[in-house]
Amino acid sequence: MWTFIQQSGPFILLQFLLALVILVLTLVSAIRLGLPSSRTSPGLRKSIDAILFWGCLTAIFGFLGQWVGLNKAANAVAQAGAVNPPLVILGIGESLGTTVFGMFTLVVAAFLWFGLRVAQHRLAV
Repeated sequence: MWTFIQQSGPFILLQFLLALVILVLTLVSAIRLGLPSSRTSPGLRKSIDAILFWGCLTAIFGFLGQWVGLNKAANAVAQAGAVNPPLVILGIGESLGTTVFGMFTLVVAAFLWFGLRVAQHRLAV
């Protein structure tokens, strides 16, 4: 796991932080769904919708990390003169790590958002 973090560049730490925010929002929203007084509150809906927002932002940072990694790989090729495949692959690996993590986080956030919205709708009826 530590190797993945090191190879994924600086954006992965921000993505982990956003994934933690999504987890906390999910737990808070699930607890609020258990309270009958707050099931129909607009604040709960905003809290649930925030899960999807932060998931999208995590994916965006993944794509930004991908471009930074590809830029590093291109610069390494330009500076090396002769192409060194392991050097290029490290840059590409960095770019793909953040993208994969960002998309995975977005998919999980979308499922959590959908599940909480369905639960909120069923409990409000």
